[in-house]
Amino acid sequence: MKALELKPQITLKNVLFATDFEVSASRALPFAVALANRYEAKFYAAHVIPLEAYALASPELIDRVLKEAGDSAGYTLNQIRGSLRCRGLRCDVLLGDGNVADVLEEWVQTYSADLVVVGTISRAGWGKVVLGSVAEEVIREATCPVLTVGPQVTTLASAGVHSIIWATDFSSASLRALEFAVSLAHEYKAHLTLVHVIEGSLRDSTRLAIQPNENRLRDMIPPEAELLYRPEVVVETGVVADRILNLAADLSADFIVMGVRGTGAFAQTASRFGSIAQRVVALAPCPVVTVGNVQKAEDD
Repeated sequence: MKALELKPQITLKNVLFATDFEVSASRALPFAVALANRYEAKFYAAHVIPLEAYALASPELIDRVLKEAGDSAGYTLNQIRGSLRCRGLRCDVLLGDGNVADVLEEWVQTYSADLVVVGTISRAGWGKVVLGSVAEEVIREATCPVLTVGPQVTTLASAGVHSIIWATDFSSASLRALEFAVSLAHEYKAHLTLVHVIEGSLRDSTRLAIQPNENRLRDMIPPEAELLYRPEVVVETGVVADRILNLAADLSADFIVMGVRGTGAFAQTASRFGSIAQRVVALAPCPVVTVGNVQKAEDD
């Protein structure tokens, strides 16, 4: 992986907050608002009535079901808009129906969203964690970064941003995520930690394996990045997701930033870093920013 080629600082002009009005969304809302305020961004409170809401309705009742669901959702969205406008935030509402991830992606394109914010749930069983299916699909397919707030998050949006972790497997997706992490660290004058975990244990000298990766991480950030603090590098061995999560807890991280590989990164268990990203998103003690199909959007 080559060193980061500095681009103009990332600006968040449009933040799209996706809500299903559940507890998970209420946990994510303060973080979406804090980022929109920080960047003076336009805020979109968005809700999609899912196919499941009317899939079993008879054809003659579909319009009625959609109207009732739309009226209820519209009322709640307007309450959110009113509250945020009273606090000086530019806010509009978006209401649609259909496949949730597909509709959200249409809005990302239409309203030039720079960030999607979504709350997640997680379920554990048989040694695995499972995110909500909508959150998985949004993370996998979104053509802009996605900030997820899971049930294990203990940080407070009001506390600000002081510590950011960039977790990498040295893929191209990780490099795009690094751009976002560096920009956040610059904006908030925060500490940035670059972390790479070598999976498993090493038979040979651990130091001989770790040293080259530490140097590789140090070389990722050019001196002209103009960060307030010199980035720290951490290379460890072990279970990758667990080491990232432990480090986030030890450093009281405010954000974890990592790349995902788009289609397949979450859907296919054979994708090693995809499964790692899934576990980190589900169990992180702080919000996680994933950067996946940004290149797809650039190529379209």
